[in-house]
Amino acid sequence: MNTRQERFCLLLAEGLPQSRAYIEAGYAARGNAAEASASQLLRNPKVASRVAELQAKAARRSEITVDDLVAELEDMRKLAMACKNPAAGVAAVMGKAKLLGLIVDKAEVATTLRKPLREPGEIDQMSLEDWQAKFAPGGLQ
Repeated sequence: MNTRQERFCLLLAEGLPQSRAYIEAGYAARGNAAEASASQLLRNPKVASRVAELQAKAARRSEITVDDLVAELEDMRKLAMACKNPAAGVAAVMGKAKLLGLIVDKAEVATTLRKPLREPGEIDQMSLEDWQAKFAPGGLQ
């Protein structure tokens, strides 16, 4: 199999239509000619078996579910209770879950809001009464 045929197989396994995969693999054809040529190329036994192989790999990869990962985590938890240290196993399962897009890391960002002084200049200590007279809304005292 040549590189264009391999590229055609990969594009088909990704879900592209035959004619588009044919053109994007580097073959020169337009319209119905691309469809006909792609169909003919797909009848090549080597190409057909490679497409089937790639699709089977994709199917196996999609068989992993959240339930499978939960079962693996439960096994790791039981192992943790017995061995008192299977952190690597739990990390591997979590890594698989992240890789499959089942877990997304979310980060909480804390910000500090700093406002400029109302009247820039020297910073003096104010008494509570001075502060309330200057900054309190509606004259709270």
